[in-house]
Amino acid sequence: MSRLKNFARSLTEPRNGASADGRALGLGLSTALTEQRKDAEAQAAVARTLRKDAEGHSIHG
Repeated sequence: MSRLKNFARSLTEPRNGASADGRALGLGLSTALTEQRKDAEAQAAVARTLRKDAEGHSIHG
């Protein structure tokens, strides 16, 4: 019975790892790409915040 449940679950759940051109990437590579994406989003958020803070200030006082 558990084989049937596992089979049904495998049909409904996405495969582990990101899919690029039909091939599944390894789970380690998928995790690394996810972390890289998070880092890039955090850097962009910091840049936006600094830009907002700088809008009201000029170098000429």
